[in-house]
Amino acid sequence: MQIVRTETPTGGPNRTRREQIVPLNTGTREVEPELYPDASESEGWPWDSDPSQCTWIIQLYAIRDFITPFEQLDSQAAAEQAGGSDEEGGVYAYPFSNLFLPIGEGPDDGDLNSSNWSRKWMAFANKYFGGADRPQRGGTVIMSAIQAGDEHFMGEFGPGGDNEKPRDERPVRARTVFSDGAITDEAEFRAYLAKATLDPQSGYGRHGEWDEVWAIAILGQPGDDAGKAAYDQYVRLAQDHPWIHAYYFEGVTNGAEIAEDMAVAVVPTQA
Repeated sequence: MQIVRTETPTGGPNRTRREQIVPLNTGTREVEPELYPDASESEGWPWDSDPSQCTWIIQLYAIRDFITPFEQLDSQAAAEQAGGSDEEGGVYAYPFSNLFLPIGEGPDDGDLNSSNWSRKWMAFANKYFGGADRPQRGGTVIMSAIQAGDEHFMGEFGPGGDNEKPRDERPVRARTVFSDGAITDEAEFRAYLAKATLDPQSGYGRHGEWDEVWAIAILGQPGDDAGKAAYDQYVRLAQDHPWIHAYYFEGVTNGAEIAEDMAVAVVPTQA
């Protein structure tokens, strides 16, 4: 699938240039998208530059538009929705703050699609934000969400899974993070990444039972030191683990613009 950009680029001077955001999944491998949205307290803070804006709301609009092409491409979506339910299919999400914050009511209820989008996020806000429309507490600790993602993937595609496949026939995990700040468990994340090795032909990380690529979207207001620090953190991680790709959307308030840039990076071009 080819993503055609229609949004005018905006943002501050540190925004990643669009020509630097290129497709990461260009081969014939099946790709399984995964979402890791940051739901920490700082996501809900009003911007100093424009108090009517907050990163959380921009991020939600970006994620909503980002998942649209994957509703056609998610390797399991068609089968999951064949029964007529909108509860399954789409892109599975693993929100996090200082811990993993599951969406829905059970371990298999994290799929997001355009049909269940509003209802699931409203339920999420009621559950974790006390009915507010944005995060109220929590830090930026990603490893528990990553571990939940690993368990879910292996439960789907690993031995005994619903869609069990041999290791090299499993989909590439396109692990997509939306965040506004640096993770505080960097050492643990770095140790986790060290278990993988680069496949120089594909550019993927070979990580035990799967291959993976990471696409990191950093959002934030213009001149935001926290956003720049987060971007710099992931750039440092990518120097040792080049299957990580970080993009800084400094000062971008248009979720559709962020979504199409991230889709260019993550959507497989030959699907």
